[in-house]
Amino acid sequence: MKHIVLLLGVFLGGLTSLIAQKSDSGRLLSVGEASLYYEVSGKGQPVVFIHGFTLDRRMWEPQWQVLQRRYRVVRYDVRGFGRSSRATEPHDPAEDLAALLDHLNIERAHVVGLSMGANIALHFATRYPQRVLRVVAADPNLDGFTDYTPELFGAFGQVFGAVAQKGWSEETQRLWLQTPLLRLQIPTVAHQTLLEDMVRAYSGDQFINPAIAALNYGQPPTAARIDKLEVPVLVIVGEKDEESIQRIARLVAQKAPRAQLEVVPKAGHLSNLDHPKYFNRAVLRFLKK
Repeated sequence: MKHIVLLLGVFLGGLTSLIAQKSDSGRLLSVGEASLYYEVSGKGQPVVFIHGFTLDRRMWEPQWQVLQRRYRVVRYDVRGFGRSSRATEPHDPAEDLAALLDHLNIERAHVVGLSMGANIALHFATRYPQRVLRVVAADPNLDGFTDYTPELFGAFGQVFGAVAQKGWSEETQRLWLQTPLLRLQIPTVAHQTLLEDMVRAYSGDQFINPAIAALNYGQPPTAARIDKLEVPVLVIVGEKDEESIQRIARLVAQKAPRAQLEVVPKAGHLSNLDHPKYFNRAVLRFLKK
């Protein structure tokens, strides 16, 4: 149970050495002893995309292709995911994001996150309000939130049980993909393949050793800081997202002083993949204001 609560905080919840190394179309930025993989494209106001738990920067492909026509878009792999280095100790994701913005000479940016990424975006906006233009918090998790449904606890419990017996195996990955948080409501072959590729590439560290690989959002938790948010916030949630996430979305929309709520019809937890055209229109409208 302790591991499930801790991991929900990750999913749902130092000195920087700014040295960038090229890696294929992206680059690696050294942050202390860690490295962050990132990609940049387009021109205009900066927009930073932060991915969800067990996924990576590629989940934003439907948004990346559209927004780079009008904005300078940045997407990166959170430490412990994708091509970034594996997490070896609890760390503050806001510090990593601040280091990335410093390296790219970005003073202020729009920050768009989904699930774990939305949690990081909200956390960052309360820690560094002077560096944020607007926040899009899609299907958000929120550290400090505790009103999760028994169904979500049960889903995580099943995955933890599978990890304990078989590690982050293909069978465990299939089980994870079948949970409400990873199951697409409007699947396409391309998006389903992308989703499976990202889960397959994930190390499993946060399931295997969450005490070491956890994200450290600090105290008080982000849930207790939402009412201090100074920037405009667009909360997006899929109509068919898991009830726990629906509760978080409503909470953020109610507590953040300058928030608005957008419900994506027929979409689940991965609303940007379920209904990308609707998602993109909502984001573009919000960023133009």
